[in-house]
Amino acid sequence: MYKVSDEAVSERIESYSRTWRIMLETADEVIMGDSIMNASGALQSTSLSDDIELGAVCAGEWTVEIYGSDKKFLGKEYGLSFYLVDYSHGDTLYSDLTPYTLSELGRLTVEQVGRLGEILGAERIPMAQLTCVRSKKSGASTELTLADRLYFSDREYTPTVRLPATGKAIEDDICSQLGLINGNSYTSEPYLFDRQSRRLFDSNGLRLRAPSFDFTIKQVAKGTTMRQMLGYIASMHGQFGFVDRFGRYVRRWYGASVKTLDPNTIDLPTLSEQQNIVTGIVCTVSDSQVLTLGDGSGRVIEFENPYMTRELLASIWFRVGGYAWYTTDLYHRLGDPRFDIGDVVTYESTEQAYEIPITGLDYSFDGGLSATITAVGISVEEQIEPI
Repeated sequence: MYKVSDEAVSERIESYSRTWRIMLETADEVIMGDSIMNASGALQSTSLSDDIELGAVCAGEWTVEIYGSDKKFLGKEYGLSFYLVDYSHGDTLYSDLTPYTLSELGRLTVEQVGRLGEILGAERIPMAQLTCVRSKKSGASTELTLADRLYFSDREYTPTVRLPATGKAIEDDICSQLGLINGNSYTSEPYLFDRQSRRLFDSNGLRLRAPSFDFTIKQVAKGTTMRQMLGYIASMHGQFGFVDRFGRYVRRWYGASVKTLDPNTIDLPTLSEQQNIVTGIVCTVSDSQVLTLGDGSGRVIEFENPYMTRELLASIWFRVGGYAWYTTDLYHRLGDPRFDIGDVVTYESTEQAYEIPITGLDYSFDGGLSATITAVGISVEEQIEPI
């Protein structure tokens, strides 16, 4: 969950009366204000599956409608951010300009500089770093389709590093070829913590050491795409991959809840009757080798990975075994741009509290901001037979 720097901005985000605007920035220009009146964004941590996944690597995408511009957009790189509008502010003051560098101000028109005072707290919330992949003009407006760099990851991966190579070296190589920064840390914590960041001890009172996710990739099969390769590495860490709001490729799994939703800002959610509980994982290594862990009495996560070993699967099992959630579809009328894919939010009914992992986040902007939050999961009837 993104952290804003000013508590007043946080309070305004959560207020029932707020107006948003979008800012699109390139190296030499800024599009903002009434030039962008509607947009939609789609982010997800699952691919074509209707269930929670290991190793899914999905591109984020935004559609933005630009008014009154004859500029060329296709192929350009944009930073997309939201800002809150304060119509009571009045004229722009010198103090409103101090958060900006001369370089940033140099990209603005005189009219845009005059409106900077409307940006509440002079704080923009970055949402994504995107490339314009489609541009469609209609009358006085142009519809842009913007996607992060994973959009280009379906081409075949040709390593530029010497094999065998570590997972980190392969991941760095693919990120470099896609024009991404690898934002993953490989300096692992040597000891174990639970999802509430509490230390874990064995029955003798000794600190439990973290499992190893180290591995070496000896070869890459012909026809393997960059997306598949990133997916293999992500699943070997027990995670999924995506591009974050700063344009970095990152991996994560679901942790502790970051926020309890205000019931006055959401529609009554659709929830599964029973909780999904991961009781097994099945990895297909090849046609002749399938690795399994857990008893399979409840939810079983299945995936393919030609590099998986039983030792690595045991490390993954520590991360995902016993994970529990409710399949959910929830409309957030006052959408919160601070939420990220992989965050967990809490919905409290009169009977109980439900922890909802955000596997899908669909934004809709028209001056106001709303969002559909999804936690995928198959029904009890669709779950596979026990292992």
